[in-house]
Formats: sequence, C-alpha cells, structure tokens
Amino acid sequence: MPQPRKVLRQTRFANERLGPIGVELMSLSELRARVSARLMFETERVEFFMVLVATAGRGEHLVDFERFALRTGHVVFVRPGQVQQWQPTNGFEADVLLIDPAVVQPTASTHQQATMPLLRMEEWPARFKLGADGLTAWRSLAALLRRELDQPLLDELSAAMAHELLVCLMLGISRSATGHAAAPTVQAMLVRSLRRELEGLVATRPSVALLARRFRVSTSTLARTCKEVLGHSAKAEVDRRVALEAQRLLVHSTSTSVAIGELLGFDEPTNFVKFFRRLVGTTPEAFRQAHRLRR
Repeated sequence: MPQPRKVLRQTRFANERLGPIGVELMSLSELRARVSARLMFETERVEFFMVLVATAGRGEHLVDFERFALRTGHVVFVRPGQVQQWQPTNGFEADVLLIDPAVVQPTASTHQQATMPLLRMEEWPARFKLGADGLTAWRSLAALLRRELDQPLLDELSAAMAHELLVCLMLGISRSATGHAAAPTVQAMLVRSLRRELEGLVATRPSVALLARRFRVSTSTLARTCKEVLGHSAKAEVDRRVALEAQRLLVHSTSTSVAIGELLGFDEPTNFVKFFRRLVGTTPEAFRQAHRLRR
C-alpha cells in the first residue's frame, strides 16, 4: 500500500550558521520575529529535540495533541517525530533550545558516551517544572551558551564550548525531569524496550504475543510488567501508541481515514473507527477537522 502523502509541515534543524554545532538557543520573542504568524501557529512535526523553558507570563503548548498550561519554570520537552503547535498567548516568554539529534547520540566521543546516558532523556515527561534553583541555573548557563553561539567566528573551540555548556544545561534540568530515582529496575527497562520496539512496529499493530517473543518473556510477564510500571496492560500500551500514530497521520497526511486504518492493520473501516473513538473519544474525521481548523 502506498505511503500517505504528507501535508503537515515537517521541520528540521536548519540553521546554516549553527549547523556544524547542531545547537540553537533563542527567546520565543526572537522566534516570533523570525517566522510569519501563519507559519508560527501551524501544526508541525519536528525532526529535532526542543526544550522550551517558560521564563515569564502564562502560556500553552500542544505536544502530540495534548495541551499543556505553562508558567514560569515549566519545561516542555519535544522529541523528534512528535507533533507540536505553538499557541498565540500575549505576555508569555520562554527560552527555546533546539538540538540536532546527532548531537545527543552517544557516539561522537568517549566523553559523550559516558555523559549522555546520565541524561536519561527517554524518561523525561513532555512537561515538568524547574525549582527556583534549577531555573536560576538554567538562566545562567543559557546566557553563557548564547554568548558562545553569538561569537563572530564559530570555530572548533566554539563548538566544543557550546557542546559542554549544552551538556551542563541538559544535566541540570534532567534532575527535575527524572527526579532522584534510583537506577531503573528490570521491569522498567523491559517497558522502555517495549516502547522502543513499538516505534518501529506501530504500523503493523503488533500483538502482545509477538512483542513478548521478541523479548523472550511470556505474555503474562509482559502484561504484568506493564501493569506494574505503567498502570495499564501491554495491550493498552500498544493501542495507545497505534492511536497516537493514527492521530499524527490524520493531521499529517491527505490519506483518507479508511486508508490510514488499512495502513495501521485494520481490515474493516468500521473497526478502525470504533478503535479510534474508544481511544480518542471522537471519530477520525472529526479529529482531523478539529485540528485542521486550528492551523
């Protein structure tokens, strides 16, 4: 079956000057001045990491169709592949940190291989809050990073300084994102592996039995582990991820809901509609229209 034709804006890290460094930091005001109002508030699918730190006022941000209310100190974390939408809010200000995915892959150096796992980014929620000390540290380090990125000549020293400051920034907020939890348990690691596996298999709507075989555990073990760690069953976790993919495709493509249902492994259109209504609370077409109207 042909892949859906994409209509949603797909945004990559594309700063020509900072491309070699792979990091950009700006204020929300600067971003607004750079982008037209029409483009600013369109739904987009990002292909980079974004850290949004609220610094003044009150605002909102949409990530994967979930609306987050924001006040000073709140952080929104957006991952590559997620759908986001800026919201028009007067008086709201924030720092916007964009990171090329290659920068945080622990492959560039021995130092990165030792440091990046400490970030535990796979555990970061979409929204969390910095305490007063954390926000003060963020502002200080962000100012240093901005100064380095604004250097008239961006050489290897600038790149090294920027990457070190980025690591400090990310490690600082990681404490607020993940708390001071102990190392993940075997159960938590199994759930983490399940979610990674689902990213690659979501279009096939895999069964719990198939996933259990891939991890060489019984279906009852996988179901029990998900219940203990997530509070819902393994089947519910698969359904939630499939429903999210359906939502993304409905807004991200011109394909009919029937075609999207087929792409996600539903033999009958009515079964897809029932599934979507159960998980999302509305029909696929109503969901598409509601989110298209926001653009």
